[in-house]
Amino acid sequence: MKPEYCCFAVFLFLSAAIFLFLRLDLSIRESAMRSAEKKQKIRSFKRPGRLTRAAQKLLQKRRSMLAKSGVPSGIYWGLTVLGAVGGFLAGKAVYSSSLIASAVSVMGMIAPLLVLGFRQTKAGTVYTERLCSSMTMLSNSYISTEDFIQSVQENLDNLSYKAPFQAFLTYVTYMDSDVRRSLRRMEEQVGNPYFSQWIDALVMAQDDRSLKYVCVSVVDSMHDVITAQQESDAAMFAVWRDYLLTLVLIFSVPLVFRFLMAEAYVTLTTSVVGQGLFLLLLAAVIYSVLRALKINTPLMR
Repeated sequence: MKPEYCCFAVFLFLSAAIFLFLRLDLSIRESAMRSAEKKQKIRSFKRPGRLTRAAQKLLQKRRSMLAKSGVPSGIYWGLTVLGAVGGFLAGKAVYSSSLIASAVSVMGMIAPLLVLGFRQTKAGTVYTERLCSSMTMLSNSYISTEDFIQSVQENLDNLSYKAPFQAFLTYVTYMDSDVRRSLRRMEEQVGNPYFSQWIDALVMAQDDRSLKYVCVSVVDSMHDVITAQQESDAAMFAVWRDYLLTLVLIFSVPLVFRFLMAEAYVTLTTSVVGQGLFLLLLAAVIYSVLRALKINTPLMR
């Protein structure tokens, strides 16, 4: 065979090999992409694990508490950093162990959640009281005037919580004169169950004036719930006070060992068994705090 034919055959063979290789590589890439997309779809429908769900739920609760408590985000993160640093230093001073100090630092990071919980409960109670006071004033005025718009106009400056009623007055004056639609719009803005019942009574009273007294009954029921909430808050704060005092006493025990029983203190803070017991204690404290935050919910949301 002539050399030029041999070179041509080799050229064709290499060209075919390169072409097949490129086609094979393209097929492999397409197959890999399809497999990755399939795995991504399966992963999107796969239910997250228990720890993932717990972490997501905790983050969602933290965002909700941060929004409702009125604490600025910068102050919260500052408290978190301060709690982490203070917890590490306190753990290092008391237990002389970096491992336990790190665990105490984690507790310090969670501590601001207690502040948010207390602020959220307090802010919710104050908000409900202001709303109930405004509803009481307007209900009594509406019984006399039988004109809700007039009642709002006459008492707006004296209301404890005037924002939704100011918006109602503006809307019904300049946007839509239909009182019923304006009342329903105000109901959506407030989002309180007793306020919704109060709006229902006002809407029905537009056709039957005798139903205006139902507004007072709704406010009285709301006031009873507020009284119960205040009693519940007082009892809950007392429980939290005793609980935190108990924690201080528990975690101050190593200091007693440190000054009175030095050998026992060294064994307690340096041995594997002692450190393991402290870590179990810290885990139990964190779990109890999170459970307490879950239980401490207002009677009226």
